[in-house]
Amino acid sequence: MEKQSSALLHELTAIVGSKQVLTTQDDKSFYTTGFRVGQGEALAVIIPESLTALWQVLQRCVAADVIILMQASNTGITGGSTPDGNDYDRPVIIISTRRLKGIQVIDDGQQVIAYPGSTLTELEDILRPLQREPHSVIGSSCIGASVIGGLCNNSGGSLIRRGPAFTEKSLFAQISEQGEITLINNLGIELGETPDEILKNLEAKQFTTGDTDNWQGKIWADDYAEKLRDTDSASPARFNGDPHYLHDSAGCAGKIIVFAARLATFPASKATETWYIGTNDEKVLIALRRYLLNQLDQLPIQAEYIHANAFDMTMRYAKHMILAIRQLGPQSIPGLMARKAKWDIRVKNIKCLPSNLTDRLIQGFNQLTPALVAKRILEYRRRYQHHLLIKADSEHATQLTALLDTFFTEQQGDYFVCDKNEAQDAFLIRFAVAGAAISYCEYLGIDPNERLIAFDAAFRRNDEQWLFDLPAHLQDQIQADSCCGHFFCLVNHQDYILKPGVDGKQFKQEVINYIEQRGARYPAEHNVGHLYAAKEDYQQHWRELDPTNSCNPGIGKTSRRKFWQ
Repeated sequence: MEKQSSALLHELTAIVGSKQVLTTQDDKSFYTTGFRVGQGEALAVIIPESLTALWQVLQRCVAADVIILMQASNTGITGGSTPDGNDYDRPVIIISTRRLKGIQVIDDGQQVIAYPGSTLTELEDILRPLQREPHSVIGSSCIGASVIGGLCNNSGGSLIRRGPAFTEKSLFAQISEQGEITLINNLGIELGETPDEILKNLEAKQFTTGDTDNWQGKIWADDYAEKLRDTDSASPARFNGDPHYLHDSAGCAGKIIVFAARLATFPASKATETWYIGTNDEKVLIALRRYLLNQLDQLPIQAEYIHANAFDMTMRYAKHMILAIRQLGPQSIPGLMARKAKWDIRVKNIKCLPSNLTDRLIQGFNQLTPALVAKRILEYRRRYQHHLLIKADSEHATQLTALLDTFFTEQQGDYFVCDKNEAQDAFLIRFAVAGAAISYCEYLGIDPNERLIAFDAAFRRNDEQWLFDLPAHLQDQIQADSCCGHFFCLVNHQDYILKPGVDGKQFKQEVINYIEQRGARYPAEHNVGHLYAAKEDYQQHWRELDPTNSCNPGIGKTSRRKFWQ
């Protein structure tokens, strides 16, 4: 086995170059450790710089019968893009798509073709001069996240009208039951016959859209807004593994290798307004959601929830993230995270220094600096436990403001219309919430794999409750918690940091039982990763995509062994 592994690495080096084949523990660490949870061993990390090189790498990996784990930005919440432990039956090769950036704008800007390493920030920047927007925007858990990663997870994001990431049009590689890899062009664009022709023509943009009989097909979830308006439905609006949104690359969870995807773009809003809403009663927000979904002529762009605990944790432990995005832009975050990871490795190699020295320095900065957030937002935090941010097109502002005025004449709570700085601060806090729990753990030396339990639940559209209402014996096991979510979608992101000595597996199972009793589905958009067990119909879909179980095995608590044994 060692001789075979050495031969494979030699072949891969010949394709991508020695600098793009990482084999030392320190070099691999950033790729083998999840953003929040997950860690395992890999024989090597391969970083191809072209789609053709990616195809050649895949051919060698399949011939060598190794496990292929595709990784884009490594910003996943559930550990699904890193190895999980060391008990795989074949060597693991991580293929990072970080250098496979590229977005082609087609059809007068109404569509794009995204490469594996393209990020949401990159896509937003390309579309902005065209006055267009992508399906998703940068969200709380995906600073630096990739476009294709979101598609593979059916990530829903925060944009109310657009639903889960979805397309029927993609270019991908698939491994057959006989162990043969095939490149399948379902982009609906004529690119040639052989893989070499297809990839070279795509990269050189030597094609014309609409010149085949197969160009039509859905490239976004165009039925989602109407699903949300059905507030009497006893089913969630969206969740991972929903058969309605599974197609080729969409929802594949890494079981096929995606080279490119064809996606819709949307007209950018000419101007927007943001409303900041506060209340001390979650039922008020539930009533407001139903009221607005039924009364508004046009749905808002976003409706994001922050609990007071999440607000406080973010302002204390993730203030550096807010400031970095404000000063340097979201595109800077992946690079800053990578540099921090390298410094963490250096510090750990110096035995006389605390292993979390970098985090202590960051938190010292956070503790000594003022809040640097708009005063009205801080004042609402002092008054209210529940915070809701609604962003809508300015042309619909009059109706939304009138509805809020009518609603709050009879309901407990209040709102204000944000100025430009307040709107920016409000959404920066919301975006930084997910990183706060990790920063909290890193500063206090808590192992997030043991004591950070994250839930991502899609509640029923007719649910009368928003928060997790856990029994007392579970509440007693919690040291700290944080809740945020996409409120109109009733997608709740709940983090629990457990007290020392608590059985995390038992706690997690009891909360899952609670979620299921409420008729909710989980996860809602972060995908199952290595934290959740996939439902049987979702597993069957993966078996059809990857019969040899060579791509991302073990996902969703499934078998890690070849042929799903």
